[in-house]
Amino acid sequence: MLKYDRSRWAYFFVAPLVLVMLAVFLYPIVRVAMMSVQDWYMVRPANNGVFVGSDNYARMFGDRYFKNSAVVSIIYILVTVPARFLLGFVTALLLNQKFKGRALVRALVIIPWAVPEAVTCLVWILMYDKDFGIINSVLRNIGLVSQNIGFLQSREIALPAAIVVNIWKGFPFVAIMLLAGLQGISNELYEASMVDGSNAWQRLRHITIPMLRPVSMIVFLLLVIWTIRDFGIVFLLARGGPSQATEVLTVYLYHSAFTRFDFGVASAGGILMLAFALVFSFFYIRMINREERAL
Repeated sequence: MLKYDRSRWAYFFVAPLVLVMLAVFLYPIVRVAMMSVQDWYMVRPANNGVFVGSDNYARMFGDRYFKNSAVVSIIYILVTVPARFLLGFVTALLLNQKFKGRALVRALVIIPWAVPEAVTCLVWILMYDKDFGIINSVLRNIGLVSQNIGFLQSREIALPAAIVVNIWKGFPFVAIMLLAGLQGISNELYEASMVDGSNAWQRLRHITIPMLRPVSMIVFLLLVIWTIRDFGIVFLLARGGPSQATEVLTVYLYHSAFTRFDFGVASAGGILMLAFALVFSFFYIRMINREERAL
């Protein structure tokens, strides 16, 4: 009887959180799923809510802007995720060494990740400025360019410029997470390997990387999930331009809904992105459960 009462009270205290989650997350997802198979083109309000089946998905897959944004998103993910991870890994290795002022450096490294996206993008926009930006000034002074570059105005350079900002803002999270993993590796392993005559590369390859594998997998999957839904940086920097050069899928959905007022196609794209995110979330949850079982 006591066990039953305790379970009942547990459900009672959890119920408000469950209701909030249903209202904030589940209802919007169900609503968007319904809109993805209905006609929700705001310039034709009389047809809103009419069932159209897979027409929204067909129009989306046939849209050249969607195809462009899919390619841009793939490039964006394939470059930023490995770059942030590798830069964060190297930074974690450096921060794990003993040197004077290490605590201060560790605190400074986290600043790019802690700064809000709007502030980050504002600073980088000023740095990228064609006429007064510090980056152009430095490049001219060292002789790499003869005339100023419009980083956010050039179709060829805008996406790499946005990728640089994404990497700069995202790598501190990787560094801190991997640093925590490095702190958990016993020094006895390194000492024993040094007695056996191993060098730094062998210790990195056979001790550090294998011992970091669980946390590395979790961090890598998180980076993929976050990058799939990334919106703020590319939108604030160039709003998807110039000429859709930085229009990732999230920006495409924004323009579909609030520029072209095609909420049906935007909802279809949202469901598609949700499906991709759920796939990676599934692997993330499996990794978490595996680590919990190993403890």
